[in-house]
Amino acid sequence: MQEWRDAWDRAQNATDALREALNGMGAEATRTARLRPMLSRKGTAWVEVGQLPAYLAERVAEVIRLGSLDHTGQS
Repeated sequence: MQEWRDAWDRAQNATDALREALNGMGAEATRTARLRPMLSRKGTAWVEVGQLPAYLAERVAEVIRLGSLDHTGQS
């Protein structure tokens, strides 16, 4: 049971972190309301993202690309 609780905590923490990041990018709370923590039957922690508006998905993609360039040393 403790493993399940630990996995749930990881899923909840990841959901909260993603919500904070998206809100920090200017997403309204109504746009991140569909985020929710989940667990698979095997106890794997997941974050259900649901639907994102296209403008927000484009901003997320841009941030991911910029972040990946920072980690590879490319510019």
